[in-house]
Amino acid sequence: MPHSTDIATLTKWMAADFSNQEQAIENPPFFAHIRVCMRPLPAGFQPGISLYLEQAYNFQIDKPYRVRVLHFIQRENDVLLENYRVKEEENYYGAARDLDKLATLTAEALEPMGGCDIIVRWENNSFIGEVEPGKKCTVVRNGATTYLDNKFIVTESHMTSYDRGRDPNTDKLVWGSVAGPFEFDKRERFADEIKA
Repeated sequence: MPHSTDIATLTKWMAADFSNQEQAIENPPFFAHIRVCMRPLPAGFQPGISLYLEQAYNFQIDKPYRVRVLHFIQRENDVLLENYRVKEEENYYGAARDLDKLATLTAEALEPMGGCDIIVRWENNSFIGEVEPGKKCTVVRNGATTYLDNKFIVTESHMTSYDRGRDPNTDKLVWGSVAGPFEFDKRERFADEIKA
């Protein structure tokens, strides 16, 4: 049974191409069809395991609006996901589904995102990840400065994602889904590509 420091199971469950197509069809006014693809980076890219992440609208799959690298670090009671942005990210667009392009990414192209690391723990048969506390993960959207209030729940076959921006003074929701979390199902799995 998995536990709060079980990186092997966590990364295997997260290494996949996720889609919320069913949710988007059921409730199109509130949910666009979004794809989240997390692909294992080669062994030795960073110590341990790292996943390359692209998040995109399904109709613009090769122009993701979020590109990140998540580096998994086992700690005493949880797993820390160091969150990195990719410099000149447009050079890597599509790499989540193109292993040759993904192989061109180097650790030197990464930039740490201060205050945006994610703490993951095991609870009720799933892994739950939340942005570290402190309102330090700043996101500017439509001219408004917000802090990221992000949470995800991952099981063997599904991912629930709360992706929200809040006002740093009032904590009021500024952006993100007002109709509830995004519900993603796995389309393709990449667990066999993980080489620690």
